[in-house]
Amino acid sequence: MHSSASSTGRPRRAIGIVAGAMALLATASCATNEDIASYPCPFVGAVRELSYTTKFEGESQDLSDTLYEAKVDQVLPAVNCIYENNDGKQAIVYDIQVKFLAQRGPKEHEGVVKFNYFVGIGGPGGQILKREVFDSQIVFENNATQAITIEEIQPRIPLKQGENGDYYRIYIGFMLSERELAYNRKNPR
Repeated sequence: MHSSASSTGRPRRAIGIVAGAMALLATASCATNEDIASYPCPFVGAVRELSYTTKFEGESQDLSDTLYEAKVDQVLPAVNCIYENNDGKQAIVYDIQVKFLAQRGPKEHEGVVKFNYFVGIGGPGGQILKREVFDSQIVFENNATQAITIEEIQPRIPLKQGENGDYYRIYIGFMLSERELAYNRKNPR
C-alpha cells in the first residue's frame, strides 16, 4: 500500500537520513582496525535434516517413550567476521552463537539432556573441509518442560590467495545415528 507523504513526512525522512548517515560515520570511525572485515563473511546456517532431534527411551519410537525433543532454534553470527593476516597467512575468524531449545518428554526424569552437535566448514565446490563435534547439555530448572542453552563457537577458516568469505559455508547440526536421521526424514519439520 502506498500512502502520500504529508508535509511533516519530509522533515522526518530527512532526520532519518541524517541520523542514518551519522550512525554510519560513527561505526566507520570505530572500524579503523584493518582486521575488521570489509570482505564478505561466510554463510552460517543449520542443516535442515540435522537441525532437530527426538530421543526415545529404548528402541521404541512411540511418542509416549520420548525422552526429549531438541532443535537448533537460532544461529546468530556476529555482525562482522575478522580477517586475520599472521605472517602472510590469511584466515577468517567468526564469532557465532547457537541457541538450542529442548522440550522434555514423558520419559525424561533426570532434569538434564545431553547431546552432541557439529560445526562443519564447507569450501569451494561444497567440499566439507573440516568438522568438529561438541558436547552440550540443557538443564530443565525448577521442573520446567522447556529450556534453552546458548553455545558460543569461533570457527577459524584458513584462506588461500584471492579467497574471501563467499567461498565458504559454516554448517551446524546435531550428531544423529542412522536411525535418528531416518526418523527425521519420516517426520520432517
